[in-house]
Amino acid sequence: METIHLNDNITFNMTTRVAIPVDLMITAEVEVHSYVYGDQQTGFKLDTMDTEITWILNGNRAKSQGFRELYVKLHGEDVLNKLIEDLCTKAENLVEGRVATSFPDILRDLLR
Repeated sequence: METIHLNDNITFNMTTRVAIPVDLMITAEVEVHSYVYGDQQTGFKLDTMDTEITWILNGNRAKSQGFRELYVKLHGEDVLNKLIEDLCTKAENLVEGRVATSFPDILRDLLR
């Protein structure tokens, strides 16, 4: 009896943390939760499932609700929503680029 290998289908979940300075006082730590899958034509791709932001204010973690209230009072709800959208997009693009260009490095990191 002969065994014939047909293919491998590698998929997994990946969580990546990205620090993005907003200004001199505020840094956003964005955690991107992604589903990574193989595409035989273009390599590995990812599907972002969720993003979470931890706000750092003057080097200290801020409670999410407290930061939201303060930021909205200072800048307004629309400005905060735009900031969150921009931060999530920037973090997701960074993770997508990392998967597209340096996936072997990511695998080595995971295997150590």
